[in-house]
Amino acid sequence: MTSFPRVLAGVLTILLATNPVGLVHAAGDEEVFDVAKHYTVKVRTQVELPFFGDRKGTSIGAGFVVDSQRGWIMSNAHVVSRSPSKVSVSFLGNGFVPAKKLFVDPYVDLAILEVDPKAHRRKLNAAQLDCRALPAIGHAVGAFGHPWDLSYTGTRGIISGVTSKFSGALEMLQTDAPINPGNSGGPLISLKTGMVVGVNTASRKSSQNTNFAVPMVQACRVLELLRAGRDPSPPELPVVFYKDVDESKQLRVAQVHAERDDMKLQVGDEIRGVEGEEESVESKGRLIHLLRGRLDQASLHVVRDDAAVTLTGRFAAAESVTRRRGAYASGLLVAATPWRDLGDLADTRLALMVHYVERGSAADAQKIESGDLLVAVDGQPVTELDDLQRRLKAAQAAKKEVKLRLLRLGDIEDGLFVYIERPLPVANLRLIGGQSE
Repeated sequence: MTSFPRVLAGVLTILLATNPVGLVHAAGDEEVFDVAKHYTVKVRTQVELPFFGDRKGTSIGAGFVVDSQRGWIMSNAHVVSRSPSKVSVSFLGNGFVPAKKLFVDPYVDLAILEVDPKAHRRKLNAAQLDCRALPAIGHAVGAFGHPWDLSYTGTRGIISGVTSKFSGALEMLQTDAPINPGNSGGPLISLKTGMVVGVNTASRKSSQNTNFAVPMVQACRVLELLRAGRDPSPPELPVVFYKDVDESKQLRVAQVHAERDDMKLQVGDEIRGVEGEEESVESKGRLIHLLRGRLDQASLHVVRDDAAVTLTGRFAAAESVTRRRGAYASGLLVAATPWRDLGDLADTRLALMVHYVERGSAADAQKIESGDLLVAVDGQPVTELDDLQRRLKAAQAAKKEVKLRLLRLGDIEDGLFVYIERPLPVANLRLIGGQSE
């Protein structure tokens, strides 16, 4: 007869053998949040001149250490800003230290910061990341950060689902764990394993219990490419996709920008997969995720006219966020137009746009607005930022005004756009951005 200790030893051996590598022991909520205090940081961001979509001012968010030796911290792109900004971080019980933007994603709300690990008095503690798979619906999670400036605070909930309905069709974890201002960029932690499963990102204003996080599966891919010394930039997709109104999880091409399409995609093509990847393509976000690190040579599995086709080519990398440039003068910030498909509705030469107008400035006095498209300066079409800067510099030296011809969204009933022309005295001209921060 087999002894009880021998049977118990056999059961334990089986359990240990089937336990996934890297799985943290089951921990209570208190222990999970106590550990999180030591790898979570406070992120302070100061923005003087914001590009379109960002805000001027100082804000507080969260982040968490993902590589203690390199001093890498993961956060949200909107926390550190996609505009030129001054970023600093503080660890529990310590003051703020400068942080460099190592990578800021132009599509996914994700950023990697870098600090000098030697500048911290104690050894940095890195979070344990669950890079394997998406957590299941009902999985217990905790959001950690600094909501409403309440430092190092945890809230709990469950994973409610995975959706690509919001945030530009990018896949997001949905949770009822409260995510408020100050929580953004912090870890969404499995309360079963203690591992980070997502990056807290946003909440839906109309619903208290509908909150979103970037899946760690996606974030880990960016991190792995950076560690390997490779560019994790997403592709500059040469197409526009149909909106998946019925949530059929089909990604179909609606429009092709031929001048940028090395893949020779066609309207109506349904993208099913990426060569070398087991996951199917069900959304724009999934496609972007699977193409990271494969831009120079990629193969897409496509259904065209009910036939399976494989297309091979390369994708250009999306423009680096930290290298965006703008021209500032008289309270006006002009930079590249952010909408790739503007040419479907307006003149393709409308390459520059007003991104920001400072209150009380000369530009504000002339009723110039953020979102106005620049058509011409003194009657001459301007499509390049360097050309605009030269014209403004000459006017400033001569102490002359320039006449800006602008295109603005109209009242729709009479016309889609309206033209306006405004005089602007040129002062305090300078270029911003244009280099890694």
